[in-house]
Amino acid sequence: IGCYGGEIATPNLDRLAAGGVKFSQFFNCGKCEPSRAALVTGQQWWTHDPDVAVRKDSPNFGEVMQAGGYRTMMVGKWHCAGVPFERGFNRHFGFMGGGTNSFLGDKSFTLDGKPWPVPTKDFYSTTALTDYAVKFIREEHQAHADKPFFLYVAYNAPHSPILAPASEVAKYRGKYLKGWDVIRKERFERQKALGLAGPGWNFPERPATIPAWDTLSDKAKDFEDLRMSTYAAMVDGVDQGVGRMLKTLEELGVRENTLVIFMNDNGASPNDRVRRGEFGTPNTTWNVGVAWAHTSNTPLKFYKRTQHSGGVTAPFIANWPAGIKPRKEFNDQPFQIADVLPTMMEVAGVAYPANFGGKQHPLLQGRSIAPILTRNAELPQRPLYFQLFANMAIVDNGWRLVTAYGEPWQLYDLTNDRTETRDLAASNPERLQQMLALQK
Repeated sequence: IGCYGGEIATPNLDRLAAGGVKFSQFFNCGKCEPSRAALVTGQQWWTHDPDVAVRKDSPNFGEVMQAGGYRTMMVGKWHCAGVPFERGFNRHFGFMGGGTNSFLGDKSFTLDGKPWPVPTKDFYSTTALTDYAVKFIREEHQAHADKPFFLYVAYNAPHSPILAPASEVAKYRGKYLKGWDVIRKERFERQKALGLAGPGWNFPERPATIPAWDTLSDKAKDFEDLRMSTYAAMVDGVDQGVGRMLKTLEELGVRENTLVIFMNDNGASPNDRVRRGEFGTPNTTWNVGVAWAHTSNTPLKFYKRTQHSGGVTAPFIANWPAGIKPRKEFNDQPFQIADVLPTMMEVAGVAYPANFGGKQHPLLQGRSIAPILTRNAELPQRPLYFQLFANMAIVDNGWRLVTAYGEPWQLYDLTNDRTETRDLAASNPERLQQMLALQK
């Protein structure tokens, strides 16, 4: 997005960032499903069997906020156990799975607990989700103006398959013909100008698995321009949706005291295994591809699923006119997605239930970052843990211990090598052992 150095038009997200606080070390879980488990429950997905305790029995943030007196709404991708309308949300519109076709939808769409047949014409998921988000805000405000509200919007875009209206794609056509090598360098220069990429942010060379742009044929370049233009249009559409929701809050006179948070659930996806159907047509499964994923993660290492920085680092913006003073600088304090629920609870004055469904649950693993948001406080450092498949990491006091797909442990000094270009595991065995000793 623009406020993190991108060239895609995201004026609404940029406005949120300019009027609030933005973070450079927000960590998710590297993949949508475990990230959502941590987001909605405040528990890392591995705390218990994710199909039993965290996903089905533990309270989610809708239930926590609802019990605290909030009217609750959810729009978009659920991808958790149960049905939102029965799990803490007064209103719900969206789909149940991990992704959907943006033009065709699927049979899992529901509206307030009832099946919602996807229209066969003029349907685009980003637009439809925004329509219902705006509708819910207006209806809940009219019916329950005396109550605070919580709205969770989980867009499908820019999840694969990458699809966008032709008119939106046309806005970007030709802008990516300069190629991924140039785009990456331009993004990095903007990141430095913004103060995001500071000392210790090295610029990694393009990996050998990605061809140099200049080696592609003109036909291949044109196709890659189309592919990235489509992805850009999807991101642009999300920003437009955010703008519509913000305008609605302003029209209702509630924007000043509404905390708005924007985040993502994983780094860019390199998946490009399935190429079914003609690109751009509704019934297709195309992805953005590894080269553009590498560009999207500029300048971070690796991709979705890994626990390297490119897999788990994403933008995080918090904007609350009545509670957060705008800050130009990026906040560099590290925190994880499981910290979001404790933060919401502190801001809202809502308590975590001592028991849920007659069962006691472990204390939330995360901690509130509300003091950072409201007072620009410095919180004590603590080890952060990451695990997905055979990919694991620990971040502690400016160091990252990480392994991917069973490879030996790697060690990075994030102060001097934020982008993980120099593995120090062999040259700094003392620090390696200190990090290994943190394993739980």
